[in-house]
Amino acid sequence: MKATTRRGYHDIGGRPAGPIERRELPFEDWQKQSEALRGILEAKGRIVSLDEIRRVFETFGQDLYNSLGFYERRAEALTLLLVEKGIITSEAIRTRMDEIAAARGLGVDYQRRALYSKAT
Repeated sequence: MKATTRRGYHDIGGRPAGPIERRELPFEDWQKQSEALRGILEAKGRIVSLDEIRRVFETFGQDLYNSLGFYERRAEALTLLLVEKGIITSEAIRTRMDEIAAARGLGVDYQRRALYSKAT
């Protein structure tokens, strides 16, 4: 009997995807900081692993997964993993995000995962 494997929405290897835009994009500061934090947490006592982060972002569901970019998926997964492990609370994260956004005159739309201008 031939074994069949079912692919997840996140497994796009070998599927047609159209042309690839070939251009260098500079890393944004938050991307660098997020990756540095992930690296520290992985190296220091193996608090998190890349495999755990991947497990989390593969459970996002297709809509959320497809709406986020590479670094956004990893940051979201890292956040959820730290909450799952009891290292930080969702409330502490939101409080700090609100403080950072407010200092820049912005607000955070948690539903859309986006910043917005408070000056209207």
